[in-house]
Amino acid sequence: MRYWIVLSLCLPLFAMELTLQSGKEDSQTYSILHLQHTAPFECRATDNEFGETKRIDCRFTPLAPQKFSPIDNAYLKITGTATAGGYTITILPKKKMKLYPVSFDLTKASQTYESDVKTAKQWTVLGYAHTPPLVAAPAPKPTAFNFPVKIEKNIEPYVGGLDLKGNPIKIARAQDVTDYMQMKKAYESKNYDKVLDLADYTLKHYPNTVFKNELLLHQIRAYHEKENYERVIEISKQFLRDYSSDQQVAEVLAYTANAYGKNGLTADADYFYERLFNEHGDSPYAAVGMIYKAKQLEFSGSPKRAMYYYQKALETSPDVEVASQAAFKLAQLELGSGNTEKAAEYVDKVIKANPKYLSKVRSDATNMSDTFVYRKDFKTGIKIAEALLNNTDKKSSSHEVLLRNLGLRLAQADRKTEAMKRLNEYLKTYKYGEYIEEVRRAKDGLFFEEGESNTTGEIKKYDDLISRYGNESVGRKALYKKAQLLLKEKKYKEVLDMENELHRLDSEEYPKTNAIISQSAIGLQKQYLKEGKCVEAQTLQRMYKIKLLPQWDGLMFDCAIKTTQYASAKKIAQTHLKAKSIAERQVWLSRMAKTQFGLGEYKQAIKAGNELVKLLATEPNPPLNEIYRVMYDASQRLGNSEGMIRYIKAVETAFPGDFKDIERYTQMVSLGLKQKNEAMLQTYARKVMVLQGRTKTYTQSPYIEFTLAQSLQNIDKDADALEVLKTLNNRKLNAEKRSRQQYLIGAVAQKLGRKAEARGAFNASIKADKNSAWGKLAKDALGLL
Repeated sequence: MRYWIVLSLCLPLFAMELTLQSGKEDSQTYSILHLQHTAPFECRATDNEFGETKRIDCRFTPLAPQKFSPIDNAYLKITGTATAGGYTITILPKKKMKLYPVSFDLTKASQTYESDVKTAKQWTVLGYAHTPPLVAAPAPKPTAFNFPVKIEKNIEPYVGGLDLKGNPIKIARAQDVTDYMQMKKAYESKNYDKVLDLADYTLKHYPNTVFKNELLLHQIRAYHEKENYERVIEISKQFLRDYSSDQQVAEVLAYTANAYGKNGLTADADYFYERLFNEHGDSPYAAVGMIYKAKQLEFSGSPKRAMYYYQKALETSPDVEVASQAAFKLAQLELGSGNTEKAAEYVDKVIKANPKYLSKVRSDATNMSDTFVYRKDFKTGIKIAEALLNNTDKKSSSHEVLLRNLGLRLAQADRKTEAMKRLNEYLKTYKYGEYIEEVRRAKDGLFFEEGESNTTGEIKKYDDLISRYGNESVGRKALYKKAQLLLKEKKYKEVLDMENELHRLDSEEYPKTNAIISQSAIGLQKQYLKEGKCVEAQTLQRMYKIKLLPQWDGLMFDCAIKTTQYASAKKIAQTHLKAKSIAERQVWLSRMAKTQFGLGEYKQAIKAGNELVKLLATEPNPPLNEIYRVMYDASQRLGNSEGMIRYIKAVETAFPGDFKDIERYTQMVSLGLKQKNEAMLQTYARKVMVLQGRTKTYTQSPYIEFTLAQSLQNIDKDADALEVLKTLNNRKLNAEKRSRQQYLIGAVAQKLGRKAEARGAFNASIKADKNSAWGKLAKDALGLL
């Protein structure tokens, strides 16, 4: 007799497929592992000193993007590891094994021979106990010939799918397949009524379906879930009779035994339990049966025997759900026996391995948490409460009570910070909750005060109280006290950062709240003014309608000018123009003149400047001599040439040789050019050249040099003009201006009778920019030399 149990792992790691099969031949079980790949790969067997294979390594060049869990059965252990060169699958024997390459496709190849290849697209590993099954060929002799076997007429036949009895599967109709798949989906979604309807229909209309065993199995499962134990017993009899070798027999035995036990037929139940444990002790359902058996014993009043089976299920079950159930039941029994510490150990096992399980037994888990807390084992009680809450959806109806429970447990355990967090979470989430008063009382019970000797400590204390109590009376008072302390410590910005929260305070309960905010705004604005943070200061003034004392007008004015708020600056200045102190009037007249200039009120700026000049004559104040520049600039804007001439002299006197005035001097050069005043032009042009030479900054070149050279030529000082033009030789000029400079040098040199120098200059002009007007003039001039 031969049977197969097939497990196929189609891993999309790198187009590789692993198929692990188990079977029986002449009462000997064995396993066959097939490894297939789209490209040839190497499998290497390592033998021990007795010629037995102790290890097989199959290497693949591409790396796998993911790992797969180790595969383990009675004969082979298969693992995969990533290496520097690719991916390696290692097979280790539990007993014995052999490696065979699959070099031929028997459905296509007409001849075969014994091949000794290093790489192949498919390899087969045979795991067995004593002698290799299926293959009885003698060991090859090294001196023998390896003739190919050629089969041309009778190619090996292809064998299709077989059922569990080894018969070919012939599917005349596919509806039973569809019904079977729908039934499986219904079972997975726990729609047991639909499972039963589909199973009944399929069995009725397709009595010979290949899925009959699966249909019966799902009927048993569904009736067991629906607690219809009579039907479980009835159908399981048929299943066990017709499919005694089915791999799901252990599962059916477990359900059958439980069904008999639930119906009070203990002797019958024990018979099936005995079959399950003795014949299928290595099945996962053996542990399930132990759980059922333990519950039966517990119900009948045998807790010690029940604990034996729960413990055995815990130790043997590979299923975490079954193990969790066993551990939880053991914890319940230990608590019932007064063994709190032992019960806590079992609870820890559940929480570490499968905390979600507690949600499946929420009521019992909640009672267990209460018991642990009552017995002063707060740690375990809180662990259970946390696990229940963490695995419950916030939208669930049970979330409220679980959150409340955890908060109360933490409060009872004196874990104040954690308790406050959970209690506040409850108050925020369930403002009108069923346990609101109870939670508030628990929260109030956590309140404490500790005196602090320093400001930092006090603020930290207030922050802690605010964080804990929020908008409750204690939290509001802490907020108010913190604001008072921050104001006292001149931490104005921190007070204003709390403004929204402070405005929520009751004005009758805390009448000085607005005063604290106003004083903080004023204090912060003064800080900003001192630090020159004008935008911030002006923003605060607009927000809080702040009116500072006159002594702050100076800084307010400076900020208004700095941010070009001239209208505001003028308004500030006007209130001080009639001050009793001459020095104060001087300052504000200077400020008014600057403001009026900024507003484009140039005549008024000159008028204010003249008033200031009169006061400066009686009481000099050098820092205010800036007024002369304001008056000059105002005259220049008005096109008042007389005013420009008058005030530039005052500027020269007040600020001799100051580079700040270089543009004013350049404007005077332009004025001299306009008025054909060669003396004034040359005077200020030379001042500009001196300032540029001293600072090595040539912002006004070559305009100044060209203009001065022309002016010197106008009064027949050609040699001086030539020297001025030559000062540009070391300046950076663009091509057109360089061409102009060289042409002018050539023209003046020609006029002075220096033909060689003129010719060189004209050539330089052409070279600089032959297409410019100056380059063309230079070319014409060369023709005349």
